[in-house]
Amino acid sequence: MTSCFIIPAYEPNQHLLLVVQELIEKTNAPLVVVDDGSKDKSIFQDPLFSNPRLTLLTHASNLGKGAALKTAFNVILVQYPHLNGCITLDADGQHSVKDAIAISHAMEESHDLILGVRSFSFKDKSIPLKSRIGNLLTRSIWRLVTGNKVTDTQTGLRGIPARLMKECLHIGANRYEFEMEMLLKTQKIGMRTHEMPIETIYIDNNRESHFNPLFDSLKIYFVIFRFFASSLFSCFIDYLAFSIFIVLFSFSISTSFILGRLISGLVNYNINKTAVFGLKHTNKMNFFKYVFIFILNIYLGVVFIRYIELHGYNAFSSKIVVESVLFFFNFFLQREWVFKRETSTS
Repeated sequence: MTSCFIIPAYEPNQHLLLVVQELIEKTNAPLVVVDDGSKDKSIFQDPLFSNPRLTLLTHASNLGKGAALKTAFNVILVQYPHLNGCITLDADGQHSVKDAIAISHAMEESHDLILGVRSFSFKDKSIPLKSRIGNLLTRSIWRLVTGNKVTDTQTGLRGIPARLMKECLHIGANRYEFEMEMLLKTQKIGMRTHEMPIETIYIDNNRESHFNPLFDSLKIYFVIFRFFASSLFSCFIDYLAFSIFIVLFSFSISTSFILGRLISGLVNYNINKTAVFGLKHTNKMNFFKYVFIFILNIYLGVVFIRYIELHGYNAFSSKIVVESVLFFFNFFLQREWVFKRETSTS
């Protein structure tokens, strides 16, 4: 086997011992368990943790799931440089060892990020309602913003190539949002994502989970909506310049619109290229596509603005309406055409 297994654990129960024992019995791969600052250390004193194939890492205090994974990644990359990656699974028994082993076999023939995806059918009453709704909302927002379909964005059962493990060491997030950041990092470095269906297991209605439905979800959504920040900032610059040209220079509405768009366009292109769509370098074709959209935007904007001028509507409030329409037009066209990556989900 050319990969290892990682289990981050915080205040685990007997389910961790069952998973560890089964992995030791059914595989010959290295196993890394990270005690993320648990107050009760009794579980980690079990004889299973003296197995020579198991490495126990310990945080002095609870730093979060993301921090625990990064600690394990660093140790594995240093001590096992020959491995092609790792498989992560949760400590609460909600991932079957059978599925984890299946992903490890798939990694032997793949350099993709492999996600073990659960079924979240609303007809399946064994899945907690909050999990069904949360998954539907998160994956819908993810697809809206990134254009990529990921069935289970928060799955903890993942096959992670060594290249991605090294990239993930630079992620600043340390808690549950780390797994969403990993998906963003995968997209930025041009790595494909492959999905494998896994068994959906919820024990005691997911009572043992340390995931906070409110605060941890907000952190995850913040990671997603960061994609919108650049375009919103560019809209602010556009509106500010538009207002200055009208108020201070008494330019016409159409002229002010064009000049404001020219200024914001220069800012928008560079920020979108790097911060939003994650491209360090673009070719001439990317630039010419952007210029085409830029000119098309000016044309559509001028048409709207002239209509506003002819009908005597307020220029500033109308500008907001126009920019709101063009905002979504620009975002999706840039995402799907200008800065489109060759990554895909198979």
